[in-house]
Amino acid sequence: MDEMRELRARMERLSAAAAWMDEVAAEWSTREYAGSADGGRITATVDAVGTLRAVDIHPLCMRRLDSRTLAEAVLTAVRRAEAAAEAAKEEMLRGGLEAAGLPHVAALLGDARRAFDERASPEGAGRLQAGPARR
Repeated sequence: MDEMRELRARMERLSAAAAWMDEVAAEWSTREYAGSADGGRITATVDAVGTLRAVDIHPLCMRRLDSRTLAEAVLTAVRRAEAAAEAAKEEMLRGGLEAAGLPHVAALLGDARRAFDERASPEGAGRLQAGPARR
């Protein structure tokens, strides 16, 4: 009988965690995230999934920076905004798994993501090409 009670309690925790995740995801999806460059004179804003919503460039940047440097600064601001949105998503997922009593799954997902990022990076791509090509 103790096993049955434990199973019911676990199911209740999972159900509560799922409801909490629905609320958090709904709130998270309405947020916007910003990144900046050139001392805050260039800002980019993205939505929760990383879609670019706005880029603000201070007029001084247009006069002070050449076109290549300006483009690089804009890209830096966009990448920082995207990173902020991604970090918020990771935190939301980690919190939901921990609330469900599954922190080990959050750790596994983090490990899997790091392994994927390493393999997807230009440095890691060389390691993947070590074997024969498949058709």
